Amino acid sequence: MISGLILNTIGSIFLAYSLNSTTKMLDTSVTALEHFKDTLLSKGDVLSFTGLDKHRKNALRNTKNLTTIGLSCLIFGFLLQLVSLIINKICP
Repeated sequence: MISGLILNTIGSIFLAYSLNSTTKMLDTSVTALEHFKDTLLSKGDVLSFTGLDKHRKNALRNTKNLTTIGLSCLIFGFLLQLVSLIINKICP
């Protein structure tokens, strides 16, 4: 069934977007921590980053929802393809 392939494609897009969002937020957090460490070790003025925990929490909540939608689409699409295969075997 073509609908199974379409659902699999949509699910893959949701999962890719979710992974990209999580990766960007983790990269931002690690970069901020590196800058903090570097300024702390150099005995200079210490840069302080605030608000990262709120952004990270929002990003993780959003990606959790997108991941759930993406996995649901993939599973449902797989089931549709399985049903199509069984129907084609029974009634060629």
